[in-house]
Amino acid sequence: MINKPFNLYFENAARGLFLANASGQAAYLEGASSRLLRPLRLGRRTAAWLRDNDFFSGRLDFGRLEERFREHYFASYAGPSIHIVTLTNRCDLACSYCSASSNSSSADMSKATADRLLDFVFAIKNERLVLEFQGGEPLLNFGVLKHIVVKAKRLNRRAGKKLHFSVVTNLQGMDAAKLDFLAGNGVSICASFDGVRGVHDKNRVSRNGSNYDRVTRWLKEIQGRIERGEKLETPNAICTVTRDLLPFPVETVDAFVKNGLRRIQLGPLDPVGRGARLEPYPQAEYFDFYRKALERMGELTLKTGRAVYEKGAFNILKSTETAERSPRRNLELLLRLAYDHNGDIYPSDEARMLAGAGDDLFKLGNVRRERLPDVLENPMARALISSCFGEFSQPYCARCPYSYYCRLSPVYNYIFQGSFWGNLPASPRCAFYKFMFGLVLRLKRERRWRGIFDIWLREGVN
Repeated sequence: MINKPFNLYFENAARGLFLANASGQAAYLEGASSRLLRPLRLGRRTAAWLRDNDFFSGRLDFGRLEERFREHYFASYAGPSIHIVTLTNRCDLACSYCSASSNSSSADMSKATADRLLDFVFAIKNERLVLEFQGGEPLLNFGVLKHIVVKAKRLNRRAGKKLHFSVVTNLQGMDAAKLDFLAGNGVSICASFDGVRGVHDKNRVSRNGSNYDRVTRWLKEIQGRIERGEKLETPNAICTVTRDLLPFPVETVDAFVKNGLRRIQLGPLDPVGRGARLEPYPQAEYFDFYRKALERMGELTLKTGRAVYEKGAFNILKSTETAERSPRRNLELLLRLAYDHNGDIYPSDEARMLAGAGDDLFKLGNVRRERLPDVLENPMARALISSCFGEFSQPYCARCPYSYYCRLSPVYNYIFQGSFWGNLPASPRCAFYKFMFGLVLRLKRERRWRGIFDIWLREGVN
């Protein structure tokens, strides 16, 4: 039987070819190129895998294709499940790269606005509901945080949703009473942690001593409570890679592990808020930092037998293993919505921050006036939904082997390039994801990394 390719997406790499298809399967073929693909002699195992995974028209699994297309085009869409709630724009730090450019002015969410927000989110039919508290520094409006948690739980006795809470905090204002409430109500904690003490305290400026000391103190306290059997999730931590951190990839990973954090998140510096004032660095320097940090995670995974992994790489690994998109890939409006302290609705937290800087292009409404059906009638909402399908709206995505898993954000396009649709061949965001996908798919070909990734897939969480 002649193997005729079916709807292939490909890209030439330095030593091979990245290949993907319409059912979400992806592969890296070492030694291949698009020019040589037709006459290429494939190994027996590689050829069998391609035949069994919808790369050839004569061997398609139509049941699998139907399932993947339904997921891809949101056939069972029930509204966004993640809701990012800005409790205040006040903050007790003055971080050099703060995306929100938070300040000390009084701009807190009121309980009345919080009640309208809960009416809005509980009216959405999605059976899953995540409320993520952000700021500013959300602990500075802890009374309203408590109000939302208690009332949401009461409302959920009737609604029966899968309800989850999280708080993104700098831990500067944490105390035992606050942690008791968060732990007792199942609120997971995410902190900013830049790993190396000197870099962290230089970036995350506190008037009241070292924020690094406070973060590590409370991370240790949370870990101790988990070890004593309290029902707490292991905290998540986000590291923003500034120029000062670039020389320390190994030290950064080691600092996370030393503080009980095996899920690591390494984000490049974004030119938003105060971050736009910092001196940028070449993207290649971040890529070099990331490769070295990932290699250290691999070493520690093999040494300890436990997963030490980077969250972005793990999401890509899981997506390419299961042919399911990561739920974290910038799904403005479809997956998530963000709410300012006054109830204004935005498709993402980045769009909300952009409005805080004076540009409300992406504003979708307000919880005091609109419900989700009203929001979906907004022309901006319709543009955002159409942007999620790059194969129809972005020529550069139409043949990209990563487009099945990746959605580029119009908000980021606008921030980076001043355009809703962007110029993707020149987009640093696009280059970032292509680097990430290419790195993970290449490593999957190596026996050593295959063993590391098996541990990640067994133990890792998104």
